[in-house]
Amino acid sequence: MPYVSVEQRRRDLMDAAIRVSAEVGLAAASTRAICAEAGVQQSVFHYCFSSKEELLRELTREVVAGFVEKAVGSLTPGIDVEESIFKGLMSLWETVRARPSKQLVFYELTIGAVRAPDRSDIAEWQYREYYASTGEFLAKLAATAGIEWTVPIPVLSRMVTTAIDGLILGWLADGRADEVEASLASFAKLFAGLAVVIPVVAA
Repeated sequence: MPYVSVEQRRRDLMDAAIRVSAEVGLAAASTRAICAEAGVQQSVFHYCFSSKEELLRELTREVVAGFVEKAVGSLTPGIDVEESIFKGLMSLWETVRARPSKQLVFYELTIGAVRAPDRSDIAEWQYREYYASTGEFLAKLAATAGIEWTVPIPVLSRMVTTAIDGLILGWLADGRADEVEASLASFAKLFAGLAVVIPVVAA
C-alpha cells in the first residue's frame, strides 16, 4: 500500500466531511461516516484530528485564509477603491458559488454551536476569523490605494462580513445569483464611500 502523508489524510478527511455533511447534515456526519467516505479506518481520523470539531475548525481556517489570499491578490497599487472592493467581494463570491455545500456546512456549524453552550466558542471563533480576515483585506486596501477609512476597521470589517454573509445565505435559499452580484456592486459603491484619500504633503 503506497504511503499517504498525514497532510494528505487530513485533506481527504476534510473533503469527506464536507461531502457527508452536505448530504446528511452536520449533526449526522459522524466521524465513522466521514471515515467511510474517505476510505480510511477511524484510527486514521483520530491520528489526524482530536475530534470532528477540530476538523471543522481547520477547514474553516483554511477556507477563510483562501478568501483573504484571493481578495488581497486582486489588489493593484493605484486602483480605484470601489473597483478593488468589488473585485475582492467577487473573488469571495465566486469561491462560495463554486461549492455552496461547503458554505452550507459552515452555517450549520455556526447554528449548532450557538445552540450548544459547551460549544459556543466555536461560533465565536468562526466569526472572529471572518472579521479578522476582512479587516486584513481592508487594511491592505487602504495601504495600496493611499486612503483612510472614516469608520474604524473593526467596525467596517463587521459591516462588510455581515453584508456578504446575508447575501450568501439568501442565495442558498433562493438561488438568485444575478441579484447577489448586483448587490455586491452596490455594496462596493457604498463601502467605497467610507474611504477618504490621504492628502499628499509637499516636501
